[in-house]
Amino acid sequence: MSDSTQQLYEQMLVLRSQIGDETAFEELVKLYGPHLLLFTRKMLASAQDQIEDVTQETWLSIYRGLPKLRDASKFRPWAFRIARDRIYREYRRRKLPVTTVDDNVSAEIPETTDATFGIDLESVQSGLALIPPEQRETLVLRFFEEISYEDIARVTNCTIGTVRSRIHYGKRALKEALERNKYEPGN
Repeated sequence: MSDSTQQLYEQMLVLRSQIGDETAFEELVKLYGPHLLLFTRKMLASAQDQIEDVTQETWLSIYRGLPKLRDASKFRPWAFRIARDRIYREYRRRKLPVTTVDDNVSAEIPETTDATFGIDLESVQSGLALIPPEQRETLVLRFFEEISYEDIARVTNCTIGTVRSRIHYGKRALKEALERNKYEPGN
């Protein structure tokens, strides 16, 4: 299926779900379930026992809020926004440490390339758990989910300049975390 055909299919599923078509909603869950689960898993690395519950709560919120979604083409960033809200609610509930990043960094950060670090996926995944959540979420959304900068800005409720900054500094923090992890005893 071409990208435009896939997008039309997904929009049709959203519209059908909005009018109560359970089969269409089940298809949305099949399409986006793995992506939302992966995002939740990456963001809640320190609370593994809550991943399934938070993902279920996300889908319940999506189901309840779907009739209010005005633009079917915005389903993906809207769904990730709901997941993000649930994840941060879990951070607050468990009083998990949320290291904040400086969002006032200049927006003049150059557009990043989507190159990989040239290391194995397992190392990247463990390194992601060591960087601030704001940077982690932008890296996961951009490189694992391949979401555009504009849609990441919608998900995170920040400017595109902030998204670029978080990706830039997130890559740097991930690289440093991977280098530290590489040289620790037992690795």
